[in-house]
Amino acid sequence: MKWNLRRAAAKRDIRQLSDLLAAFRQVGFNPPLSRAAALWNAEPVSVRLDDLDKMCAALGCTVADLLEAEPPAVR
Repeated sequence: MKWNLRRAAAKRDIRQLSDLLAAFRQVGFNPPLSRAAALWNAEPVSVRLDDLDKMCAALGCTVADLLEAEPPAVR
């Protein structure tokens, strides 16, 4: 899976972590700064479904905008 949080955020003119946190707060999503930074800066290993719902509400997007299926790597 490919993590597209920054792309989804950019569509709402959110380009900094502080702006993302402000959008999250507007929908009642208050992750710790370290968790928000990890979501912003890297591809998470796991994300709770209720957190995905809150992120989508904050960004006005769908889960498909945040997660993109990628074919498995050929070894």
